[in-house]
Amino acid sequence: MQNYIQSNISVLKDKGKGTSLSTPLRNIKGLSTVLKTVYKLTLASSSNQYVDTSIYTLQSTTHDIFMSTPKAFQRKYNEHNVRYIMRMLALSSLVQPLDWKHLNKVAKKAKMLVVKARHDEAGYQGLIPVYAIANLSDSASIHPERLNRNMSATVNLSYLTIACQYNYNTAERVYQNLNNWQVIGPTVNQMEKLATDVRMHKVITLDQIQPYFKPARAPKGYEQPTNARYYRQTLQALDVIGWLDNQGLAFGPASKVRDYVKLPDSLNSNTKVLYDKTVIK
Repeated sequence: MQNYIQSNISVLKDKGKGTSLSTPLRNIKGLSTVLKTVYKLTLASSSNQYVDTSIYTLQSTTHDIFMSTPKAFQRKYNEHNVRYIMRMLALSSLVQPLDWKHLNKVAKKAKMLVVKARHDEAGYQGLIPVYAIANLSDSASIHPERLNRNMSATVNLSYLTIACQYNYNTAERVYQNLNNWQVIGPTVNQMEKLATDVRMHKVITLDQIQPYFKPARAPKGYEQPTNARYYRQTLQALDVIGWLDNQGLAFGPASKVRDYVKLPDSLNSNTKVLYDKTVIK
């Protein structure tokens, strides 16, 4: 079993040459370093908590993965960047975050002992994440083609982003964990309604976009983000993953469309807007 992790490391050394891994490994900065760190941690502290015990698993926090990366990486990136990269690795099935149904009986029993020993109301909260590590030679089980050269360690592929581009099952696999927390946010249908309205009105500003992001169902006390940064990041992720392009839309500076559509005079030309690509003639 150790051999396939060693073999994975060898693939990384060659930047996945001749395989579908080549594009993401060569173009997404930081991806190769985090993946190599995951492999080294797996070798140093291996476990077999997956239902298929022939698969290696790693039990580790994002913080521990980050702190195990080279110092040069730590100077350039932070824990958030590692978390974003881990989601890319999960999207491509290079690693698989596990939930309770993916743990074998021995692993479940060990974790329940931890939960019961707390004697508090935290429940499953705070359990260390567990990842199944894919064998790179099993090309049928991995999807590196889902990663493109536009992705980066600074872009968060949110649950919504992945659900829009693929489906809810894929998003669930990327975001599943042992803590059973709920992802709160708008639905794919709401984003499709947004896309329809952009094609109808040709352009929508960030000020106009907030109603489309109101969750259809939210727990009591939930407050929808009002910071424009949240909406910029979500649209950037939808752009990077390819969903906006699939919808015939783009997210770019107002200067690109100002000559073709009416925009508020007060809107800075550098401010990004969501627009229908057909408006640019």
